[in-house]
Amino acid sequence: MKDNGDHGGGAGAVDMSDSHEQLMSDGEMPFFSVIMPTRNRPQLFRRALDSVLAQAFDDIEVLVVNDGSADEFLPEYRAMEADYDARVRWYYQPQRANGHGPSYSINTGAQAARGRYLCILDDDDSWEAVDHLQKAHRVITASAATVDAYYSNQRAYSADGEVIAKRLWLAVLASRLPEGQGGEHGVYPVTPEFLLGCNGFPHLNCTIIRRELYLGIGGMDEGIRYECEVDLYLRTLDAARLIIYNPAFVARHNVPQAALKNNVSTSVTRIEKRLSQIAVYQKNLVRATAAAIRDDCVAKLSVLYKGLAREFVVNGNYAIAVIYARMALALRYSIKWRFYSFYLGLRARVRG
Repeated sequence: MKDNGDHGGGAGAVDMSDSHEQLMSDGEMPFFSVIMPTRNRPQLFRRALDSVLAQAFDDIEVLVVNDGSADEFLPEYRAMEADYDARVRWYYQPQRANGHGPSYSINTGAQAARGRYLCILDDDDSWEAVDHLQKAHRVITASAATVDAYYSNQRAYSADGEVIAKRLWLAVLASRLPEGQGGEHGVYPVTPEFLLGCNGFPHLNCTIIRRELYLGIGGMDEGIRYECEVDLYLRTLDAARLIIYNPAFVARHNVPQAALKNNVSTSVTRIEKRLSQIAVYQKNLVRATAAAIRDDCVAKLSVLYKGLAREFVVNGNYAIAVIYARMALALRYSIKWRFYSFYLGLRARVRG
């Protein structure tokens, strides 16, 4: 482990080793534990943290997990500790060339958390609705049954600050909700089948999950760096008994600039992204107990295999393209794709 030096600033600063360690301190259990992974982005992170502490609900703790930021950024993070109250606890992971990844960092926070429910906020995003946690608390505590997961929506913004008009993630589901049946809070109990009725998913910024359930399903998969939140989502749907959907927009997601290569989604190639997505859906196809989740995995895998086939056609590699085309065909048969697979096989033989 590389020594990052004296972290100063407060008793809440803790240096984390490579193994997860549950760190508890005295005091009552907060209702929400907000986990904020961050790496090399102190200025953006401060904005995200301010949005958490601006919430109208204050029965929270905030766990900042610094994923081994470079030496040039550490002083700004350390200086920040003195600016915030005791609700914020700071954890520093050892430095590694590519960090430990979001899954590891979030799991570190979850292990150290004391709250009944876990919330997660990326360091380059923010919560825009100041009543987000207040409303979630009212809904959860008013429920006769235990709420396992609470999902809402977020808006996406481009690098120049413009709203991306396309409906992303779960936002499309709002038009499918039964009108006038959201109760006094405007939220809905939903099933995995309903949520999987759109191609989106709730980003971690608008996900609240019962800590006991999170730990019970093993938390985030630390072997997945790209779309690890999709894997968590599918496993949560498979395990949860009561899921609440709030169609309101509570968070702001700033779409990373591809040229900066400072985000998981911008630092890998398109083929690498597809391979990571395939790993997520293959895993959940094997492990899920709910038929709706397995069906969703089959549909997504077929689309991903078709995408890879097309990628390799563009690259002129027909021998690999036909393999993925046949895998897609095996999952979702169609006459059109059968003929396309046959065509790719002929091209592969011609090319030798």
